[in-house]
Amino acid sequence: MAGHFGRHLLHADKEVEKFSEFRENLIKHYRFNLKSAGFAVLFLAAIPVGLTYYGYKYQDLNLIAAKREKPIYNNNWEPRS
Repeated sequence: MAGHFGRHLLHADKEVEKFSEFRENLIKHYRFNLKSAGFAVLFLAAIPVGLTYYGYKYQDLNLIAAKREKPIYNNNWEPRS
C-alpha cells in the first residue's frame, strides 16, 4: 500500500481546520436557551405555518388560464380513436 512519505501536494488550511474542530466540539459548548428556542420556533413552526397559510389562501387568486379567451394554438386537436 502507498505510504505518506515525501512532499504532500495538499496543505491543510488553518482556518478550515479551526472550523472543523469547532463543528466537532459544538455540542460541548451549545446551550439551549431562550434565544435558541426562539430561532427553533421561528424556523420550525412560524415560517412553515405562514407559508402554508399563504399558499392555501392565494392558490386560486391569479389564474392566467381562466382569463384566457382564445386558445393558445390554432390547431383543432382531436383525440385518437
